Amino acid sequence: MKKFRNLELHDMLPSTNTYLAEQLAAQPDLPELFAVMARLQTGGRGQRGNVWHAAPGKNITMSYLLRPQFLETDRQFVISELAAITVARTLVKFMDEEQRTHLTVKWPNDIYYDDQKIAGILIEHSLTGTIINYSIVGLGININETEFPKELPNPISLAQITGKQYAIEEILEILLQEVQEAYRQIKKGMMSDLHARYMNHLYRRDGPFYPYENAQGKFMARIRTVQPNGIITLCHEDGTLHDYAFKELRYL
Repeated sequence: MKKFRNLELHDMLPSTNTYLAEQLAAQPDLPELFAVMARLQTGGRGQRGNVWHAAPGKNITMSYLLRPQFLETDRQFVISELAAITVARTLVKFMDEEQRTHLTVKWPNDIYYDDQKIAGILIEHSLTGTIINYSIVGLGININETEFPKELPNPISLAQITGKQYAIEEILEILLQEVQEAYRQIKKGMMSDLHARYMNHLYRRDGPFYPYENAQGKFMARIRTVQPNGIITLCHEDGTLHDYAFKELRYL
């Protein structure tokens, strides 16, 4: 990990996102792309208040710091796209050509292999006026784990997909390189390229109508698009288009 001096490795932390936020509060000048990884995360957090499970030393549980003050608050979904695409681009490097076709990004930013979840992302922003002051990006990526708790609905790991075990440090280094490069690109204003990549990887982007649920109940729809602000547009069976923000829509 010589290329990434701003990386702290811990045997155990309750939550890498919480720890990084505390470090930032104590040291406001923490460098951009400062990262924290824990072999064991005892209180990892997922989207919608869920807990993220990870066996000790077998997976990647980490957080990194961005300071995207060149982005206004209505463009914060760019960070979500960056986080998802860099995880996906890292994982496919360890898959064969056929396996790569099964890896997708489930809106807003879960990483799926077919209908099973291989990675989750939790992003916490600090906003100042109309500017994103900083973003803490938390990642949970299933790498070497092969047995998951029965209560988890649909987990899968890289090892289960390929039948191989991996050096966590090697994958982590590739991931950080991907983040560094993608962040450099959006700093240059190349957000449209990132969004196109995100759309190309989108889960359920093709094919038949799929089941969803909103506040009014269950329905069948197709994904029409994901807007640059993160709003997803679905085409319902009756041909009408409806927009949904995060937490307004549930996949079934």
